[in-house]
Amino acid sequence: MLTRTMLLPLLLLAPPAHACKCAASFSTCNGVGRSGLVFIGTVESIDPPFLSRWDESSRASMPELNKAFTDALESPSASAIKVLKEALLKVHPSLPANEKLRLESAKTVLEVATLFNSEMSQGMRVRFKVKTLFKYEDDDGDAKEDTDSFDIWTPFGDCGVEFQTGETYLVYADEDEGSGALITGKCTRTKRLSDAADDLAYLFFYKENRKESSRLEGFATTDRLNLLDFSELPETIQSPVAGVIVELKSTSFTRYTETDRKGKFLFDGLPEADYKISAFAGGYLLDRKPETGPLALHIKENSCAHQLLLLPKKEGK
Repeated sequence: MLTRTMLLPLLLLAPPAHACKCAASFSTCNGVGRSGLVFIGTVESIDPPFLSRWDESSRASMPELNKAFTDALESPSASAIKVLKEALLKVHPSLPANEKLRLESAKTVLEVATLFNSEMSQGMRVRFKVKTLFKYEDDDGDAKEDTDSFDIWTPFGDCGVEFQTGETYLVYADEDEGSGALITGKCTRTKRLSDAADDLAYLFFYKENRKESSRLEGFATTDRLNLLDFSELPETIQSPVAGVIVELKSTSFTRYTETDRKGKFLFDGLPEADYKISAFAGGYLLDRKPETGPLALHIKENSCAHQLLLLPKKEGK
């Protein structure tokens, strides 16, 4: 028996109240490595449009659908169910042909509600016009042919990305093992292009010369506990040291950078090689000894490397 409680989530069309839980938070470098598809694209369409919180025109039809469900629930006559079907098609005019046949043959409110909820559970299909393609590979890492557009699926609710028609995004996606569809969500690094500065810095080197696109990032710290083996570099660490000059040296070049307020440093566009890394107190390097290092490390081709630099504690700190 279909109850008003069972229909409540459908009628309100509200995302789940619980927060989306991601298994891990990946850096830009690892995010690219773990994704089969990475591109910049502009949203051309969203289907079904009523699932988009930004689509006011389609959501304006929702009160009519809600009323039709309520009326059919209270008086499940053939005419009420017909009105319900018409209201659903008005909200979701692009319902697939096979689902329209199911809708036409539905005899009860429960059948219509089940079909509606099934459509919602599939999420939104977002059509993108590709601007820049950075990566498109199969499961074996082989490159696929370039394409001008992609259909990307994202869940409805808290785990989905709230795409807007006409807006441009940096998209990280993968093929779903079951359906083969390309999917993305909140647990990827997909975001508006305007918010993707760090990602684009890395992707520039990745696209220009993948063999020399390795990234090295890390922190300078005075806390020895930070020297644990991290499989993924954390967002922040204890006792960071800002303003430290970090030197990265190979047999062919030397580069410098300075740690930010979180103690973090980063080098992009690195070829595979043996390196030595050292840290100096802020200021000029002339005739100064490093506060730590040089430490030897090997960076592999097209890899994501990280390093924590342990500095001596200053007196009184």
